[in-house]
Amino acid sequence: MSEWTELGDRCWVRRYREWDLNVGLVVGDDGALVIDPRASTAQAEQVLAEIRELTDQPVKWVVNTHAHFDHTFGNATFTEAASYAHENAAAALAERGPALQEHYRDHPGTDPAYPDVPAEVLAEVAATELVAVDNTFAVAKVIDLGGRRVELLHLGNAHTDGDVVVVVPDVDVFFVGDLVEESAPPAYGDDSYPLEWPETLDRVIGLFGADSKVVPGHGAVVDPEYVRNQAGDLGTVANTISGLHHGGTSLDDALKHTDDWPWPVEHLEQAIRRGYGVLGAPRRPTLPLLGPEH
Repeated sequence: MSEWTELGDRCWVRRYREWDLNVGLVVGDDGALVIDPRASTAQAEQVLAEIRELTDQPVKWVVNTHAHFDHTFGNATFTEAASYAHENAAAALAERGPALQEHYRDHPGTDPAYPDVPAEVLAEVAATELVAVDNTFAVAKVIDLGGRRVELLHLGNAHTDGDVVVVVPDVDVFFVGDLVEESAPPAYGDDSYPLEWPETLDRVIGLFGADSKVVPGHGAVVDPEYVRNQAGDLGTVANTISGLHHGGTSLDDALKHTDDWPWPVEHLEQAIRRGYGVLGAPRRPTLPLLGPEH
């Protein structure tokens, strides 16, 4: 059974079994802010009930760290709250959310991609009302909770093109969404940016203090050293993709390459495909032709 973990004054995280998702809660004098309210109406209603274990403050703000359904579909439950996301995330949720729901309606049962998630939970995902995000931004947004502020920052493309870092400065806490993962390798999907991810995460690391607490999208709370190590592994993936491409390795052969990766190559298929898509078709290196004077 999950429970709230206090990270600092009126700042909590709760880790949920389905998708091992982290939900954040920050409370100010004027209300509460929720970060990533889970994947369905039923799940978000559970979050709301569990918030009442901690505070009677109304939930006035909901923030999505990116567009993926496990972080966003619960938005509609918080009817009195203003929702916030990066402009790209809001657009992706509107575009891709209904298609995902249609997929789960057309394919009832469990999903091989998430074997531990019960079929009834996926049915709830398919039946959830989706709502548009109220407030979007391009680079940064500050929300005044009353007596404290929360900063929303988009520092570049990485897990998606709409990742947001949620900073609670007065307690030195960072909710980084799926820019960082603890319970599994970082997830490279068909909307990821594997070549840009390391640099984006380096910008996040530059904001950390020595004692910052970092909440990943999934898994346990980590420290800055953990994030630096994961950034190094993300850099290895980017460099290996670029090196294979520069060396003239075909996409098919790159997908079979098993050396130099920090994680199993089966986990990196989309990273390789996405990287090659940016870099274009590789060309075999050739020796320079000698001029007639030689």
